[in-house]
Amino acid sequence: MKIAKSLAIIVSMLAALGAQGQNTIQFNSVTNTEEGAIRLSWASNSNEVYQIQCTDTLIDTNSGLTPWQVLCDNYPSHGTNTFWLDTGNYGADTPIVHPKYSPMRFYRILSEGTNSGEAPIVTVTSPTNGSVLSGQATISVTKISSYPNVSIELFVDGQRMKPTLDGTNFVINTCEWPNGPHTLFATAKALSGFPGPIGSLGILEGQAVSTYVPVTFSNLITKVAFSQVYFEPSLGQTQEVTAAFGANVDWTLQIIDDSSNAVRTVTGSGTSLVYDWDGTGEGGTNIPDGVYHYQISAVTNGGDFSMVLSGAISSSMVSSTYQPEIPWVLQPNGATVPLALFPPQITNGMTIVQASSSEIWPDEEASLLSGGVSGSGGAASPDFAGPDDQTTTAPTRPDTAPIKNILYTYGIAYWDYLGGRTLDIPQDGKPFPSTGHIHINDGTDASVGFDNLGNDGAAAAIRLRSVFEDRGWKQRFERHDNQLTTLDLRRNDLSYFGGEILTTVTLGIFLSHGCYGSAPDFSPGSSGSEQTYFPSGNLADTGVDSFDRGWLRMCQIGFGGNLKWAIMNGCNSLNDPNYTSMSSVGAIPLKTTHLLCGVSTTDDQNGDFFLQWGLKVFAANETIAQAWFDAARQNLSTVTPTNGPIVYRVTGYAECFSDTIVSNTPPSSPSSAPRNLIEQHQTVYP
Repeated sequence: MKIAKSLAIIVSMLAALGAQGQNTIQFNSVTNTEEGAIRLSWASNSNEVYQIQCTDTLIDTNSGLTPWQVLCDNYPSHGTNTFWLDTGNYGADTPIVHPKYSPMRFYRILSEGTNSGEAPIVTVTSPTNGSVLSGQATISVTKISSYPNVSIELFVDGQRMKPTLDGTNFVINTCEWPNGPHTLFATAKALSGFPGPIGSLGILEGQAVSTYVPVTFSNLITKVAFSQVYFEPSLGQTQEVTAAFGANVDWTLQIIDDSSNAVRTVTGSGTSLVYDWDGTGEGGTNIPDGVYHYQISAVTNGGDFSMVLSGAISSSMVSSTYQPEIPWVLQPNGATVPLALFPPQITNGMTIVQASSSEIWPDEEASLLSGGVSGSGGAASPDFAGPDDQTTTAPTRPDTAPIKNILYTYGIAYWDYLGGRTLDIPQDGKPFPSTGHIHINDGTDASVGFDNLGNDGAAAAIRLRSVFEDRGWKQRFERHDNQLTTLDLRRNDLSYFGGEILTTVTLGIFLSHGCYGSAPDFSPGSSGSEQTYFPSGNLADTGVDSFDRGWLRMCQIGFGGNLKWAIMNGCNSLNDPNYTSMSSVGAIPLKTTHLLCGVSTTDDQNGDFFLQWGLKVFAANETIAQAWFDAARQNLSTVTPTNGPIVYRVTGYAECFSDTIVSNTPPSSPSSAPRNLIEQHQTVYP
């Protein structure tokens, strides 16, 4: 059974991203899955890397005004044919919903170039081809590379799974998918070193994809889903829990709170489960907002199997009265034309193609769209052969709905320095006519360049989402590369009229290169201290003041507001002795922000560090500060650092060093004691 979608066209970009020549990227097929996801397949070249973009509104293709958004970045080629599954991108600064919630979607694929270095070897070692999987399944992946910095990701049917702590063993709950055939594969990205200034390391990058592993999922309980990770009954929300069964069953749903207490139990019979929970406990008691777990048990009862649309899947997936829309596009002359009325054409570097009717409206879906019944009599579904009872708890799969929580939020801003970046050294901030320069790191006062970070920021964002959204935290922003300017991060006061985006969230994360100054800085707020500096990775960002030249100073960053904890994950962000110089004159303006976590030296972490830190603050309930040090040690034990020793530092108010993610103390007098910061530092390598 498939869910019909109104996707009627796909768009293929001819020109490679950032290249002058034109190389056609041709779609081979576009199909929709039973869950309403869209599978894209295109002709590809070995060793290439792609970016997948989409829009729900296609404007005149000659105008350049179509609002394309990035669905997936840095995706490696599978060889001569590559495929990927669109299940939305809830981590984008403007979230992209799952295609089943979007009436129209247009796509384009852009080449980001080819591997610059040696490709690793990545293999799914378990399960093997043809395996039948039920319930929780462990997918084991190995990698071989001569490079010291390698990361792995697992995909099921082209959908990226949540990262794993050890980087090799991924656990999925097969009950969250329909029964039947599925395809597993893994990708690996290897960096020849750890990024630093241009010329110091010369980072090479290679990516690879494993061979496909076809498997079959066979479960009594299938398609387990619910509407919200963080449930807020106080706001009148209703939680819809759904599942389908491979036979007629007697089922039990237990709703379990974060302390492992069952707060509500419901039972029923049939081939499906659809339960709208109003957030009350047994006897109608009020239940607090929070994260809940949904455990479903089922046992076959011998009744006939008959799958009805409203019971087999959530009503949010498809409406029985839905009618396909005719897509329209705006032509250069301003006229709107139904796309079905004109043939495929090339317009301003794009090929517009209409998907075939068999791909969009399969014959077997006709009865579903007219409210009919799918299935047949008998004791069980034809794609299910056992067991007779099963219990499962969701989820392990990435979310397919946005988090609504407004109390616990986080945001991530980063520059990956795509293609590298060279900047002139910032000036010392003295009033005109001074043109003195800050001396950076080794005393240079000339221009300095920075290596590509190899999408470390993007990898960190993915890993943060996997942990924080599981705990119901809402991502308010992910701003990166050319979407992020120094002005976005600067404080909003009479000296700097910035956007101070970090102050809008509970936890703010900033990743970039970092440098330390070795001469006094007299820009507003610095008070002659020796600052730490972050070079902008936005190619259009040349700064907003005559003296900054596209650099961000520590004293310029906007802290306070809602921000409890800030992370500056860049080399030298809290370098010593610069930290002493800045803190002594109040040039680290934390205001009401409890703690700032940073690095005192150069750093050699990879993207898994943030996964490890997140698990320590949530699963292990470590303090914010101690998790910072422990996660650094753990991550550096799995890579081969090129620099050392590596020292991490946390600074903030004394009463806040016992902060955990669930229990924390605000600063007692932040405004009257801006210089009364204390610090802890630890050598995390060796």
